[in-house]
Amino acid sequence: MNITFEEAIKEYLKYSKMKLKKSTYEELERKINKHILFYFKNKNIYNTSIKDIISWKEYIESFNYKYNYKSYLFYALNGLYEFLVKYYNINKNIASLEGNFKNNDSIATGNIWTIEEFNQFISVISNKQHKLLFKLLYFTGLRKGELLALTWNDIDFINNTININKTITRNHEIQTPKTKSSNRIISISRSIILDLKYLKEQSKSDIIFNISFTQLKRIKDYYCILSGVKQIKIHEFRHSHACYLFKNNIEIEDISYRLGHSDISMTMSTYLKYLPRNEKRVIKLLNSVC
Repeated sequence: MNITFEEAIKEYLKYSKMKLKKSTYEELERKINKHILFYFKNKNIYNTSIKDIISWKEYIESFNYKYNYKSYLFYALNGLYEFLVKYYNINKNIASLEGNFKNNDSIATGNIWTIEEFNQFISVISNKQHKLLFKLLYFTGLRKGELLALTWNDIDFINNTININKTITRNHEIQTPKTKSSNRIISISRSIILDLKYLKEQSKSDIIFNISFTQLKRIKDYYCILSGVKQIKIHEFRHSHACYLFKNNIEIEDISYRLGHSDISMTMSTYLKYLPRNEKRVIKLLNSVC
């Protein structure tokens, strides 16, 4: 029997589309079409071997991607093979037998801004909308999709809170938040509330920030260059917020809720690498107890 990967992948994507959230599916589709379909396209699904998986991994390694990205690609391929075993009765999942990429990345320490770096960045911004946009990113920890989905109805000007109840995709489609715990109400400062009131008076749209992901990145890059601070990703404003709170003795449970995490273990595993190493404090604690 001769069934090509191109045929099988079409079926796998149809199957995945029924099971996955739209944004998750679109991301999977992009990765498969770019990194898996291109390589396996004309191969027969019944005639591949571990050697083919190893060759594919070598091909992916040639791009010098970070381990996390390579790992995502591997699990996309692994998921495809699980589908092939189940629906096309191939003998075994050879991707799983070969295993994931080896992690050769050095231990990441994380890329964040201190409050001083953020203040340097924000000081060069005269556009009030842009200024508010980045203040919200840094002082709320909102995901970019959550921020760009905000409407004026989400702002409680009496209680100084934001109701986070939706997100927006790259294709400008409104969806439910990433997880159930992402639905949350968080407090914001009086200063930001005043900025929001001013912007609302000037606004003619229900959406607070009517810009795309690409425009957001472009604006951020411009002000980074103008201010002379190091470049960070938009998502790293969220990391910066979490670390700022942690360094100012906010309880991890409160940080976890604010970020919309389902439990504190997720918060700790995500942000531990961003916290500064302080061996002096560690040894001081250990000397006091043993």
